[in-house]
Formats: sequence, structure tokens, C-alpha cells
Amino acid sequence: MATANPLERIFSVDYKSKIQPIVSVCKRGRGLENLYRPQGVTIDNSTGDIYVADYLNNCVKVFDCNGKIMYKFGDEEGEGKLYRPNGLAICRDRIIISQISDCILNYQVNGKFISIIGKPGKGELEFNNPRGLAFNEANGELYICDSNNNRIQILSQELTYKTQFGQDNLESPLDVQLTKEFIYILDKSIPCFHLYNYNLILHKSIISRGYKLQVSIPYFFYIDNSNNILITDYSSNSISIFNSQLELIYKISLINPTGITVDNRGRVIVVCNRGHLNIF
Repeated sequence: MATANPLERIFSVDYKSKIQPIVSVCKRGRGLENLYRPQGVTIDNSTGDIYVADYLNNCVKVFDCNGKIMYKFGDEEGEGKLYRPNGLAICRDRIIISQISDCILNYQVNGKFISIIGKPGKGELEFNNPRGLAFNEANGELYICDSNNNRIQILSQELTYKTQFGQDNLESPLDVQLTKEFIYILDKSIPCFHLYNYNLILHKSIISRGYKLQVSIPYFFYIDNSNNILITDYSSNSISIFNSQLELIYKISLINPTGITVDNRGRVIVVCNRGHLNIF
């Protein structure tokens, strides 16, 4: 079953009601039911299953919609073995995973390895510390934050190289999200948000880190269907939530948050460095 387009989800989220998680599972450590410095998190909208990049356990853990561990994959010996997985993106029946070894891995959502994409370097389909990922649900294109190459690479639906952009403006892009109008890129630089149109032309750069945004060390972000922006701020132990006019709505306190997403029911899913999977 194809995943729902996140831009077409219909829900309204009252973020101010989200004071404590309704579910908080796992702890830092090894083993199936633990997480060790988890990074990216994403959801298979056809099933509600939650996928977490378990960074120091070198695998992806899969939980059901209520946070119950189901299985893991990627730590088996062989060509598809993961090393320090970071960003995750699901489109239809496949999940794409970025990792510190400067390549992208292509799996089925059931954990079956398909292929390795790219290699270390600066050229086409070459990467240096790939981070956040995003699928364009309309055409299947994959957007990749090629962080240390200061660019975004775009792959076709067949995961072949298509184009790249951002080298003149980006400095270590961390994460990328797509709306109907713009490509949003979270960058370590100041200002830390860049908006590109789909002609890959910079529309504007917004929000200086530590000034209007007041975010110290961002990791990942998510844009909901009302164009609210949720950003995990690792060092300030919070999730900052801004409306489409970039006005602060609310902050959720959480120690060292990293990956974040929102499911079809409007629940905020967050993982944190201490090894917890939290559902608000």
C-alpha cells in the first residue's frame, strides 16, 4: 500500500496539551528493547509502525504504533550491514537510511536489504556525512542532506542521480522537509533555515540560530500539515514549535531530543539521546 502524502494528512494538533509523554519506552543500552543514542525516526503511514535509527547499536528498530518493539534489522553481517545509521525516510514499501560511512542504504520496510547507493566523495552519488532525508511523495524523488559537501542531492524514483543544489548557501545541512510550496533545509549556519522553491532557487533564508529561533544545537525537524515547524534542540533539552509565521507556539521539555516526527493521529514521536522513545 502506498503511504499517504504527509501534506494531505487531516488533523489538528493542540501542542500545548502535550506536557508529558503518554508512552515512554526503552532505555539506553544494548539489546532488542534498548536504544543507544538514537537519531532519526520515521513512520510507515500505511501501518503506523515507527522506525528508529539506533545509532550506536548499528541497526534500525521497528516499533508498533503504541511503542512496542517488533523487530530490528541492519546489524546482520553482510553487504547491507549498517554502521551508525542517522536519517530515515519511507516511501511506499522501501526505507532509505543514511549512515556515517558516507553511503545510503536501500531496504524494504520489512528489513530486507536491497542495495547500497553511492560512495564517499564529492561527485555525483558521492557523500560526506549524509544526514536527513525526505521523499517527494508526488514523484518519488529522494532529497539527501549531503552535510559535509554543503549540498542537497536529489535522486530519481529509481535512486539514480538527478541533480544537486545549495552549494552557494548551505553550510552542513542537517535535515530537509518538503511542503507543497518549498523545500525547507535546516542548516548549522546562520541563518539556519533556507527555503528553496522547486526550481531549486533560494527563496529566502530565515531565523538566526540563537536569535529569533533560540535554538542552540538542532538535530532534526518536522513540518506538520498546518506548516507548524517542530525542531529538536539537543542542548536546551526541548522541542521548539513554531507556527507558519515562525512565531514560537510552545516548547516541550525533553532531555537531549534528537529525531522527531508526527503521526496521522497528531501524536508527536520523539527519540532522545538517553535511549527513550517518547509518544506525546
